[in-house]
Amino acid sequence: MSISPVMTSASTQGATKTSADTTTRDASSATATSGNSLGNTADELLNNFMTLLITQMQNQDPTNPMDNNQLTSQLAQFQTAAGVQNLNSTVESVGMLVTSMQQMSASDWVGRTVMIEGDPTVSTSKDGNKVFGFSLGSDAQTVTVTLTDSAGHAYTGELKDVKAGVHKFTLDDLKNVQPGPPADDTQFNVTFNAKNADGASPDIVALKSAKVEAVSFTQSGAVLQLGLEGTATLGMVYMVE
Repeated sequence: MSISPVMTSASTQGATKTSADTTTRDASSATATSGNSLGNTADELLNNFMTLLITQMQNQDPTNPMDNNQLTSQLAQFQTAAGVQNLNSTVESVGMLVTSMQQMSASDWVGRTVMIEGDPTVSTSKDGNKVFGFSLGSDAQTVTVTLTDSAGHAYTGELKDVKAGVHKFTLDDLKNVQPGPPADDTQFNVTFNAKNADGASPDIVALKSAKVEAVSFTQSGAVLQLGLEGTATLGMVYMVE
């Protein structure tokens, strides 16, 4: 008579445990593999994002650099795409990068002439400044330019069919100067008035020119040192020459 082997309760438990351990190890291995795959994908996305951001910073318009809202928006889009939750260190690094890029860009302005908001002055002396400018909110059929000397004598000239935007002119550009050519060797304050045939008055902002002598850096950004014209932030600059 043959006797069939009988599996004891302990043997059953051992087999069950062995099977469970094997399943657990397999699951852990799969999870680790999946985690590594996701990690690699996140790293690749981060590298691509940083490369694109650096390229954008290097090619940005120095008079209109990327602001904090644009940066925050791009970081939010990256976080959604990459599924990365811990971006604190990345945000800090990118913020330092933005500041560094803006500082390098601003340093290139030393020795150049910028136009900022302010009351311009011109001179009819041989070596005096004859340049003035303004920013026009919309097209204007006529911009009247008034030159006033220290004694209160005024001369008016006209600029015709001026398009919206930032403009730079010289005294030689003025037409129909009344009551006649400005006096020689005289300094004048310059004011503007824009008009259209329908009586509308487009917005106009007077601009003065200044030479950038140095650039200083503060926590809030770069500051242009303009000598006698004071200081200006990058956001105050309308034109760089």
